[in-house]
Amino acid sequence: MTSPWLLSPRAARVLYNVADAWAPDEASAPPIDAVAALAKALDDPRTRRRVERTLWIVEHSPRLALHSRRGFSWLPRAARRAWLAHLSARAPGRVRAGVRELRELLAPIVR
Repeated sequence: MTSPWLLSPRAARVLYNVADAWAPDEASAPPIDAVAALAKALDDPRTRRRVERTLWIVEHSPRLALHSRRGFSWLPRAARRAWLAHLSARAPGRVRAGVRELRELLAPIVR
C-alpha cells in the first residue's frame, strides 16, 4: 500500500524551505505550495525517491560539511539561498544534479 502523502513530512518541510529560498524577495509574492505544485512529477515512484534523497542530502549537508550546527531548514533565508548556490556549484556530481533537478521542478513556481 502506498502512502496518501506525496512526500514524507520531513521531506515536505525541506522542499518548502528550498522553494522559499529560491522565491523572489517580493513581499507581494503569493504563498508557495511546493508539494502540490510537484504532484504530477512526484507520481512516479523513482522520481519521488530521488527527490526525497536529494532533500535529505540538502537538509543534512550544512551539518555534514561543518558549516552549521543546524540543518538546512533552520538556516535564515539568505543562508539557505547561499547554501543552495554552494551545492549547485561545488558539491559532488550527483548532489549537483539533484539540486539542479529540484531547481527545474520548482522553476514554474519560483521564477
